[in-house]
Order: sequence, then structure tokens, then C-alpha cells
Amino acid sequence: MENQVEQLTALLVQQAEMARQAQEESRRREVRLNDVLEQLISRQVGNPGREDSQAGAVEATPQHVKFSPSAALTPHLSSSASLREFDAWRHKFRGYVALTKVTSLPLVQQKAILTSMLDDEWTRMLRYVVDVADGAQLEEVLDAMEAHLRGQRNVIVDRGSFTQECNNKVKPSMIFYVP
Repeated sequence: MENQVEQLTALLVQQAEMARQAQEESRRREVRLNDVLEQLISRQVGNPGREDSQAGAVEATPQHVKFSPSAALTPHLSSSASLREFDAWRHKFRGYVALTKVTSLPLVQQKAILTSMLDDEWTRMLRYVVDVADGAQLEEVLDAMEAHLRGQRNVIVDRGSFTQECNNKVKPSMIFYVP
């Protein structure tokens, strides 16, 4: 029994380390991506193509645009997310859409951005399981994803969670009244 507990502990430690490494790698990728974007933007800003002498002087001075690595981090959704986690992710996704003005892009690109924020399992579910029309807007896709996630949950588990939540709430009139 102790041997199994030790093995389980070792596996949990190993899993935590792997998760930490994955987060670190993700952060490094994000920083590299921002560096590439900075270089691209600074090249575009540095080559406007003006011909007068003042424009030549402006072109000679390098204009550097700096992106913060945490300016617009993308919220990722895993397939093991609960309804509560999905709701929180959806709220973050709406903020990301507002921050990056994704709605101004064509629908195909909007859906590509959404898909890039999902793990492989969610991507497969969205392609093959969730019934969404090709011309559906982002909100319709998110509604269909939520309905699918809701359908995957057991009604009895939902009722049990609701009952437990209701029983754990203490109403002001129920606070220990001592006559």
C-alpha cells in the first residue's frame, strides 16, 4: 500500500513538473512571437517610401514599436473544463475579442482564432460533433459549444451540485439565534 502511495506521489510530482514546463514553454513561445511581431512592425514603420529630405531624416531614425508579452494573452480552453470554467473562459474570450477587434475580421479568420484557443479534443468536437452551420457567427458557435458541454454533464450530478450549493448557503435569518 505504501509503495502505491509513493508511486502515486511520484507520478503527481512528475505531472506537476511537466505542467510547469509546458507553461514555461508557452510563455517562451509568446515572447518569441512578440519579438517577431516587433521586428515586422518596425520594418514596416521604417519604410514608408517618402522622397523629401525631411522624410529621409525621419526614415534614418529607427522607430521601434514595443509589444508587451502579456498585452493580449489568448485564453485557452481544455476539453476537461467544467461549465463554470467554460463560462469564465467565455468571458475572457469576449474580452480578448474586444481587445483585439476580432469582429472586424472575416468570419473564417474569426473561427480560426477561436479554434487556435481550443485544445485538440475541443477542435475535434467542434469539427465533428457540435452541429454548427458554416456561416454561424462566433456567439452562435460559443452557444453550441456550451450546449454540447451541458449535454455531456449528467443531470443527476447537476441536481446534486445544486442541492449541495443550496444547503451550504447560510441565510441571514438562519444565523445562530439565541433567545
